[in-house]
Amino acid sequence: MRLTPRIIAQCFCIIVLSGVFAFGVNALRPDGLPLAQAAAKPAPSAVKLSPVTGEIALKDAAMLFLSDRAVFLDARSAYEYQLGHIKGALSLPVRSFASDFQDIKPRLAGKDAVIAYCDGADCPLSHALAKHLVEAGVKNVYVLVNGWTLWQAEKLPVAQGTEAQGAPAKVSAAVPAAKPVSAKAKDPAKAKDSDKGKAKLCTDCTN
Repeated sequence: MRLTPRIIAQCFCIIVLSGVFAFGVNALRPDGLPLAQAAAKPAPSAVKLSPVTGEIALKDAAMLFLSDRAVFLDARSAYEYQLGHIKGALSLPVRSFASDFQDIKPRLAGKDAVIAYCDGADCPLSHALAKHLVEAGVKNVYVLVNGWTLWQAEKLPVAQGTEAQGAPAKVSAAVPAAKPVSAKAKDPAKAKDSDKGKAKLCTDCTN
């Protein structure tokens, strides 16, 4: 009776080792069970990236966006970016690439794709930005042709302003409190002379 726990433990170890060995052999076999093959190999991505053309289709760009595997760079002007852009996209106008790239560069690491876009089927800014990025050593650079127009047409997430850049909010200047009116200012004659002085001063203004 004392040998029963020991025998049970040995049987359990044999079963575990047999299972590990069986799964290992099955994973190495080309005709192994699909479940074992799926566990041994990750499922292929549905996104198709073409290094030949350097362009990316909207559906692929959207899938990378939803899985947070891409960085989107807006090649348009900062003004156009503030009016509306792909949500989370970073503003990197072509004209200011030399001065702004070093601030953007750390945010490009660890992504499957860096996607440049602008607006219009014939807009050259996205291709120009992609060229600058490649020359700067950035990998996996792609262009979403007519990106802003297509993105809006499919009602994909968009944003306005500079919140994606992490820019601080503008703080309005405090309006100074009105000064109390002195008793002298209540004199109509003096008030009239004061208005004449202001009118004369205003005529000297250039604006």
